[in-house]
Amino acid sequence: MCCCFSRVVTVLERCQQQLIQYYKATTSTIPAHPLDPSRTVAIDQFFSELELTQELEGNETTQEPIHLPEGTRNLDKVRTKPLDSWGDMFKDVVGKLRILLSGLAGFGKSTLLLRVANASTDPNSVMAKFKLVFLVKLRDMQQTSCVLEAIRDQILPNFKKAVLKKLIDDNEADTAFLLDGLDEIPLDVLNSPAPEGGYGVKDILHNKVLTRSTVLVSTRPHMVDFAIKEYPHYAHVRTLGFTIETAKKYITSYFANKYDANKRLLLISHIMSSSMMRTLAQIPIIVLFLCVVWRNLSRLPEKLTELYTEFARALVSRRRNEGEDEVELMQSVVCGLGRVALNGLLDPKGERLVFSSEEFDENDLTQDGVRLGFLQQESFTSGLREIEVVTFLHKTIQEFCAANYFANLHHQPQEFHERLQQINPDNVRAMEYLLRFACGISSGSAATGLILEHVQQQRNKGRWRDEVTLQNLVRLMLFESGSDEMADKLDRPDDAACNNQEDLLAMRYYLQCLRKPLVELTSFTFLSSSHDELVLLKDINDQLRGHTAIHPDFLITCRSQEDLKLLREILLNYNIRPDTGFVALKPFRVTYIMSEQATEEVQTLEETLEGMDERLRGQIELHLEINEMSHFDDERLLGSRVCNQIEEVKLRKRTYKDVRRLEIALYGYDGLERLTVSDTNLHGFLFIMDFLARWSLSSLTLDTCGLNDDDLPELITILHAWQRLRWLAVPGNGFSISGVAMLTARLGIRLPQLRTFHLDYSGPNAESVKQVVKRNLPNVTYV
Repeated sequence: MCCCFSRVVTVLERCQQQLIQYYKATTSTIPAHPLDPSRTVAIDQFFSELELTQELEGNETTQEPIHLPEGTRNLDKVRTKPLDSWGDMFKDVVGKLRILLSGLAGFGKSTLLLRVANASTDPNSVMAKFKLVFLVKLRDMQQTSCVLEAIRDQILPNFKKAVLKKLIDDNEADTAFLLDGLDEIPLDVLNSPAPEGGYGVKDILHNKVLTRSTVLVSTRPHMVDFAIKEYPHYAHVRTLGFTIETAKKYITSYFANKYDANKRLLLISHIMSSSMMRTLAQIPIIVLFLCVVWRNLSRLPEKLTELYTEFARALVSRRRNEGEDEVELMQSVVCGLGRVALNGLLDPKGERLVFSSEEFDENDLTQDGVRLGFLQQESFTSGLREIEVVTFLHKTIQEFCAANYFANLHHQPQEFHERLQQINPDNVRAMEYLLRFACGISSGSAATGLILEHVQQQRNKGRWRDEVTLQNLVRLMLFESGSDEMADKLDRPDDAACNNQEDLLAMRYYLQCLRKPLVELTSFTFLSSSHDELVLLKDINDQLRGHTAIHPDFLITCRSQEDLKLLREILLNYNIRPDTGFVALKPFRVTYIMSEQATEEVQTLEETLEGMDERLRGQIELHLEINEMSHFDDERLLGSRVCNQIEEVKLRKRTYKDVRRLEIALYGYDGLERLTVSDTNLHGFLFIMDFLARWSLSSLTLDTCGLNDDDLPELITILHAWQRLRWLAVPGNGFSISGVAMLTARLGIRLPQLRTFHLDYSGPNAESVKQVVKRNLPNVTYV
C-alpha cells in the first residue's frame, strides 16, 4: 500500500506566492505613454537608473543664497553623496529602516518603486532578504488610512485583514513597505486615525508602529517635512532624474525596434544639438513626452510654443481631478503662475528662479501648481527663520508661464508697456524663450508687432556678433508668431549666421515671407550637423537665389548617401554673386564621415566635385573622418577629385594598417594640413608614418595610441620633417616625466612654429610635467 504525503503550504508561503504572481503581472512593465496606462513596455528592457543622492548625516550643511523681494537670504542645505544605484538604499550601509525618496513631479519616483517591487521576485536581488514586500499606492487610499485595507484592496483581496496583520506581526523585521506618493493621499485621510486592528499611514511614517519593518516612502518635496516632523531619523534620498547618458539609454530602449533605429538616432541628435533640450532631458517624464511625440510625428513641433503647450496639457491631464475642465484649468494655472514667473525673470536686481510661497497671492494657486507638476515646494531654514521655497519644474516652464501672462497683458496696455520697457540691451538675449513664447501665444494680435518692434531696437550697434545674434532672435520670434505680414518690417540683415536648426527654420520662414529681395545680404554662415539641417540649408540656398547673390560660408557634415546627395544639390546650385566672381569667396567646409556604404558615397562625392566649376571647386575644404564603422579596406577607394580636396583626416578606432592604407589612398596628393589618429594602437609601428614627411602638416594629433617612451625616438624623427607644425597633441599615452622632458626638449629645437602642445597629463606628477613643458617650450601654450 502506497501513501503519498503532500506538504501543507503555510499562510506565509501562500502570501509570498500571491505577491510574486501579483508583481510579475503588475510590475514587469512600466507605462509607455503618460496618459494611457494600457500601453506598457517591459521593465527589464526599459528601466533606466536615476541619479540618486543621499543626505549626509550630522550637522554638515552648505549655504545657498537666494534672492527674494525682501532681500538676499541664505538657505541651509544639507550636503549629499551620490548613490551608485537604487539598491544602495536597502544595503546595510544606510543603517536606517525608514527611507524617504523625494523628487519633483515626473522625476521617476513611481517607476523606481515599481522597479523595487519587481526586484522582490528575483531571488538574486537586494530585495530577496525580505520575506514580504508590499507596494501600496497612496493615491488610491481615498476612504481610510489603514495600510492593511489598502493591501487587501490593491494586492491581496483573498486575505482577511486579521490574517494579514498576524502575518506581518510574525515577520515584522522581514517585511518591507513601499508607500508610493505621500503627496497624493488626501490630507483628511492621512490625518484620520487608523481603525482598530490596523496600521495607519501616519503612524507608520512617524515610526509608532511596525518599527522593525523597512519602509520606503516616495513623495514630492513639499511633503518631506510632514514625514520627518515627528520622526527625523530617515535616510533621505533625492532623485535628480536622468543624466544625459541615462536619457540616451531611455530613448534607445524606447526605440529598441530595429526599424526605429533611425528615429532613435535622430531624436538623440536633436536633443544633443540644443543646451536647452539637454537640460530638459534630465526630467524623465519630459523625455517620455519627447519620445511619444517623436514616434508619432518623426519630429518635434517646429515651433517651441506648440511643443510646450503639449507639455502643459499632458501635465494637466495626468493630475487633474475628475470634473475639472482641462483647457480651463491649464489656462487658469499657467496664467496665474505667470505673474510671479514674469516678476522673477524681469526682477531689476537680477533674474530670480526661486520664490517664497508668499509671492503667490492665492494659496490654492500654489497648491494647484504643485499638484499639476508645474511647481515644487520645499521648506528650508534660513538663520532663525523657516522659509517655504517655490521653484518651477524647469526654467523654460517658468518662461512659458510668464509668457502666457505677458501676452495676455495687451488687454491692460499700461502694464503691458511697462513690462516691455523692462526688456533692454542688457537682458534681451537672456529673455529669448520668454519672447519667443510670448510671440507664439499672442499670434495674430497687436502685441506681436509691439514686441517685435521693441526687441529689434535693443541692439548694441557696432558689435557685429551682437547684431547678428539679435537678428536671429527677432527671426525666431517672427517664426513663432506665424505672422508673415511682419517680415518686411524687420531690419534687413547685412550678414547672417545660423547656429542651429532653430535658426535655420526661422531664416527659411523669414525668406518665404519677404516680398522684397535681400540685396543687402553679403554673407551667410551656417554649421550643419544633421540631415534635417542639410534639408533646411538646401531650401534656404534655393530661396536666396530669388533674393540676392551672397558669399556663403557653410560648414556641412555628411554621414550618409542621402546627405551627400543633398550636398551635391547645394554645391551645383551654389549661390554666387556675379559681379565679384570667386575671388572673395569664403571656404566651403565639408566634413564627410565615411560609413559602411563608403564605396557608393565616395562615388557620389567624386561626381559632385567633377560637376562643379573649377574655380568654385578650389574653395572646397574636405574633412574626412574614418571610424570603426567606415568601409576603408580598399586603398584605392578615394578618387582623385576627393583626394585633391582633403584638408584634414581623422582616423578613429582603426589599426596601424589603416594608416598605411591612407598613404596609398592619398598617393600623389601633398595638400593635407591636419591629421588625427585616435584610439588606434601605434605602439612599435610609428615607423609606418614616415610617409607623412611629404605633407607639410600644421596639426598632428595622436590620441590614445598606446605610445610610451620606447616610441619617442621614432616620433621625434618623424616630427623633424614638419617645420610648419603649429599644433601637436599626444594625450592618452604612457609617457613618463623623463620621456616628456626628452620630447619637449627636441620640439623646442626642431619645430620653430609650434604654438600649442596638448598632453592632458593627469596624476600625481601633473605639476612636475607642467613645469618641464614650460621650461622646454616657454613660448608654447600647454594644455
